[in-house]
Amino acid sequence: MDRLIIPTLMQTGQQLVSATLIILALLSVYSLAVIGERWWLFRRVKKMSGDIRERVLSLVERGKLGDALAITERQESTIAAVLAAGLHELVLLESANPGLQTGPGVERAALAARESMQRATAAEIVRLELHLTALATLGNVAPFVGLFGTVIGIMRSFEAISRTGSGGLASVSTGIAEALVATAAGLFVAIPAVVAYNHFVSQVKICAGDMDSVGSELLSRFARAAAAAAPAAHAGA
Repeated sequence: MDRLIIPTLMQTGQQLVSATLIILALLSVYSLAVIGERWWLFRRVKKMSGDIRERVLSLVERGKLGDALAITERQESTIAAVLAAGLHELVLLESANPGLQTGPGVERAALAARESMQRATAAEIVRLELHLTALATLGNVAPFVGLFGTVIGIMRSFEAISRTGSGGLASVSTGIAEALVATAAGLFVAIPAVVAYNHFVSQVKICAGDMDSVGSELLSRFARAAAAAAPAAHAGA
């Protein structure tokens, strides 16, 4: 078996190194495309979330749930998705009871809103983590793909030595050069992928914290609005 495999690798060594470099080039293009797409997504999410958060919460505190929901439905950020999920449950109470009077109905609506926002948060985290597993895989696999090209290049150098009977630089330079290029190509793919993966994972954690925070704050402001509306409703009665 060794007498068959090794000569075959020696004869096709240059083609194997070339194929390895082509694969690494394709992986690099894919990696950079994912990095660019995720960077743009997180940049857009951060910008939109800062604009919508206080506007919606201010309307909720004043009891204008319908207006707050309308704003969230015009946005596509993670914060807007979570707020919209909660407001869809709370605005039903406002429609049935515009006074937002305190009582079991408010408590049930708040509980339903909390559960809905938790589901929305989980869905948004899945959306933010899209393609990150591919980046992690590239960061782990690319050096080994480059190592394969390195091994083939070194084998070609030994094959040149055995063929010429000389260990001079001229006979081994081609194989060594191919080996070094394959190693460098593997690192070129792996390093940006690993750095970007770690950065995006930290961004997902930040966004998850922001979504949990805004959901809790929504319920707090809704409770204050309901509590403030209750005395006025009793006075009117």
